Amino acid sequence: MKRLPVGLSIAVGVALLILLGLGTWQMQRLHWKTQLLTDLARTRAIAPVALDGLLSQPGDHVWRQVTLDCRSDSRDLVYMYGVSDGVAGFHVLTHCPTGQGVILADLGFTAQKPLADAVATITLTGRLRRFETPNAFVPPNNPKADDWYSRSVPDLSKRWSVTLRRDYFVAATQPVAPDLTPVDAAANLSNRHLEYALTWYGLAVALIGVYIALLYSRRRAEMRKGRS
Repeated sequence: MKRLPVGLSIAVGVALLILLGLGTWQMQRLHWKTQLLTDLARTRAIAPVALDGLLSQPGDHVWRQVTLDCRSDSRDLVYMYGVSDGVAGFHVLTHCPTGQGVILADLGFTAQKPLADAVATITLTGRLRRFETPNAFVPPNNPKADDWYSRSVPDLSKRWSVTLRRDYFVAATQPVAPDLTPVDAAANLSNRHLEYALTWYGLAVALIGVYIALLYSRRRAEMRKGRS
């Protein structure tokens, strides 16, 4: 065998880059999840505090538990498509004026639209969360059709004719209406990213082993052919 099989070598090289890339991505996710769990452990031990007082202080307040009074008109409720515990339904969103600006509130999850019981003035207990960046599989919001798929600050600000805070939203952790179930993203978070990373890296090593074994097998076959 005078040279490596070009087509096979290219295919193996591409597959190897993909496997190593996935393993590295999982290691990055491991670092992110570890920090997240550390922040959660810290905030779980802290009792809920008034939102206005907390946001008037400097620092990172993500995952802190807060309380606030929120007056919500049923006409302002936005139903964002979602899934909770395998059931399709809607996250119910509204906006709450506070002394620290207008903040978006996720009141909980419901399987029906609209709610049977309108949400009026409520005392909301929830966690401060960062806004997620939708991935490529999330459709864009369609405000004209009132179809919502993400908590887009620009879209929802236009929907409500307000200026929403861009740093946090509040996700309810206590029920605010009979038909609403709080969805606590902090509950039962697992951290298996190291396991996933080792799987991808292991597959990369296995691929290299198979490639070397194949080259060795071809080399031996050529040597036997040359002696015959």
